[in-house]
Amino acid sequence: MRVLVTGAFGNAGRSALVELLAQGHRVRAFDLRTRANLRAARRFGDSLELSWGDVRNPPDLAPAVAGVDAVAHIAFVIPPESERRPEWAREINVTGTRNLIAAMQACPHPPRLVYTSSVSVTGPRGPEDEPPVTAAHPIEATDAYTAHKIETEALVRESGLAWVILRLGAVLPLELPMRFDPITFEIPEDQRVEFVHTRDVGLAVANAVRCDEALGRTLLIGGGERCRLRMGELRARMGRVFGMPSFPASAFTRAPYYTDFMDTSEAQRLLHFQRHD
Repeated sequence: MRVLVTGAFGNAGRSALVELLAQGHRVRAFDLRTRANLRAARRFGDSLELSWGDVRNPPDLAPAVAGVDAVAHIAFVIPPESERRPEWAREINVTGTRNLIAAMQACPHPPRLVYTSSVSVTGPRGPEDEPPVTAAHPIEATDAYTAHKIETEALVRESGLAWVILRLGAVLPLELPMRFDPITFEIPEDQRVEFVHTRDVGLAVANAVRCDEALGRTLLIGGGERCRLRMGELRARMGRVFGMPSFPASAFTRAPYYTDFMDTSEAQRLLHFQRHD
């Protein structure tokens, strides 16, 4: 298949490129033409077709979607930037997704769409030992990011395209940042979090591209039972490994955050992506 990946040189985007190429697909990478993205593109040599542009600019998207069989739409502004600059983020997240869908709809043979959303749309979840969250759980916007994800999921469902929505858990990058982002203090010590390795996200995307049984479904993409931690446990482990400072429990909020353990059984049955702990 010929596959377009938007946000191709971000964390999950690069993982999707790796897995799609490994499966023998012809891959077109769409992203902003920045120095960092140019460096990332060079690592792939001649294996990629490059399409530089901005999802906010419809003329950039028409040639990007031309002739492809599937689109993996990963381009999105995430926290904390989505909360610092919500109007700018909305132009990329919501307007950009609307522009992409319109470009796909205009194709003589519209491609299928694999859209990466987030489990955060299910709203704040307490530390109680409740069953893992499912794709049927009610959704709730709690900040700009979750509002954008909920709005764009609706755009995808109403598009008339063949689609799959993948709600991602907490995606770990290949290289962990050697600093505390202030957002960490907004997550309670006992908050349940299901992580997922970026390469497993890439495999889920690549397998969703060709999985007919997944069409029309919303699937939860987490690492499974081996990737479930309380947030305080993660902080303690990172502190021991990287020599990072420790903070008292009182430094962190007690208000529930929008992460939880996830029921990934259906996603795993269809997409066979869980490899890393």
